[in-house]
Amino acid sequence: MLVGKNVLKVKTMEANYKIWFDTENIYLQNNNNKVGYLPLKDYKPLFNASQEEREQYKFSPFGIHWSNLDEDLCFDGFIWEQNRHA
Repeated sequence: MLVGKNVLKVKTMEANYKIWFDTENIYLQNNNNKVGYLPLKDYKPLFNASQEEREQYKFSPFGIHWSNLDEDLCFDGFIWEQNRHA
């Protein structure tokens, strides 16, 4: 599902976390509607991945894991800004 220009599929986990991508960042929205982001250029496997590869993630208690890309992002690493929208 596309959610606006340059935004890829959104998945939701049980705790109402959402992630999505644009051409430059990965975004994470928590259950308090705070949005955090990380620049994809800092995570080459995600930066170079296809939409389908990026969609193959799993949440863990501490972050997001892509076994197909051998990449893990910690929730604590996200830059959090209130009311930031992609």
